[in-house]
Amino acid sequence: MGKLTIRSNCPPGFYAGLQLEEGLGHFSHYSSIIHKLEAFETIASRKEGRVTLALLEPNLIVGYGTCWYPDSDDRWSALGELMYEMGAVEVSRNFRSLQLAGRILEATLNEDFFEDKITYMCGFSWHWDLEGSGMNAVQYRQMMMKLYSRVGFREVYTNEPNIALREENLMMIRVGSRVTPEDQRRFRYLRFGIKQPK
Repeated sequence: MGKLTIRSNCPPGFYAGLQLEEGLGHFSHYSSIIHKLEAFETIASRKEGRVTLALLEPNLIVGYGTCWYPDSDDRWSALGELMYEMGAVEVSRNFRSLQLAGRILEATLNEDFFEDKITYMCGFSWHWDLEGSGMNAVQYRQMMMKLYSRVGFREVYTNEPNIALREENLMMIRVGSRVTPEDQRRFRYLRFGIKQPK
């Protein structure tokens, strides 16, 4: 196929001339979270927004990871910059046999920045490509848990409405080495909608 490169923390202005591979797109029961290159530019321009790309040289995007601080109307924003969201990881349907998702996660998290954060991912089953993967929702959930646990995430329980809406949805977190026990306690309460003072 050619040479594949994983590039983390791609800055604003990096995306001109790149193309999305056709396996990232619109299908009958599934649609990519990122539809246009402009979305990467927007994410990279946010405060501490991060974009990791899997690139088939010279210019074809075959996978990506994106992450950012939670939006102000998100429950987790109540803890300020302690919380950091792993927003999306996706690999083209045509490149899913190469274990790129794990490599994208490893490249993204390989920064000291994350040691001060509780990095979280919310797995919503309505975003999952069940048709393309050949899995049912339970199998896909298990695959997601295995993928994220390899880079230090663990499952936690919460009554956050979007996650609680379906039993196959999940939340996983990675607690940085410098996150204090007090901040971890505040997060435990917030998982069930209880805000604790700092």
